[in-house]
Amino acid sequence: MIGKSWIVFIQAILLSFESIIVEFLTEIPGISPILVGGISIPIAGAILLLARTFFLKKKITVFKSWKLLLSGSTFLAAAVFLWYDSVTRVGASKEGLLAGPLETVVVLILAWLFLKEKLRKRQLAGVIIALSGFVAAVSSSSSHLNLLLSNPLTFGDFEAILSAFTFAAGVILMTKLVKRHSSIEVSGSSLLISGLILTTILILRTPSLHASVDWIFLVLFALVPLMAALLYVVGLSRIGASLTSTIASSNILFTLLFQLCSVDLELEPTYQKTFC
Repeated sequence: MIGKSWIVFIQAILLSFESIIVEFLTEIPGISPILVGGISIPIAGAILLLARTFFLKKKITVFKSWKLLLSGSTFLAAAVFLWYDSVTRVGASKEGLLAGPLETVVVLILAWLFLKEKLRKRQLAGVIIALSGFVAAVSSSSSHLNLLLSNPLTFGDFEAILSAFTFAAGVILMTKLVKRHSSIEVSGSSLLISGLILTTILILRTPSLHASVDWIFLVLFALVPLMAALLYVVGLSRIGASLTSTIASSNILFTLLFQLCSVDLELEPTYQKTFC
């Protein structure tokens, strides 16, 4: 099981970086969550599809399953927008704490109902490892974490919760797709279509983009969702939706650790003293 699931742990780390980078990017004047998603997500999808076509010399057949692809990409577009916007409102740590466990539970239920997936005994090891990250985070005595959890629910919190449901629905549809088509074309096509949906919303909301936007950051950022999405879909093809989602939920712990490290570094610059 470990030989098949290790790739999802790497994806969880990338997902943590993605949340933190989004939080950083949206602090730059002129960059909004919809701008980040509308520019970087379709670029990531286009790169994957071009790589399959011109470097791997293989045909793209996923568009034959256009109904599954379009519906799944629509859910993913909604999930990405809600996720990014929530991160800018409540921060990457709190967004992860709210959306991560809920997303895992919803995926497990949907996978059981629609994909007939069951967790075997050997798979429970991965489940325990992933969920232990959330338990460790919630039981932490960190004042930073306690402050996050003590605040009342806000609009950003509800966005995080809703993103868990929309992403879970997208995951189930992507799992059906990856049984028919390769991981790279499912990842690329879903990123491209969901990204174009976000781009359309961006154009409708912002007809003229600010000239001072640092496009280089958005283009480079596209590499992060590219790798994260590809590794997640590879996980779906290897170990199924239930276990992939459960292991991926360990990004909660990684996000908290990365942000707590940065907080400690800011508080103690003289001694450079952190627990990391």
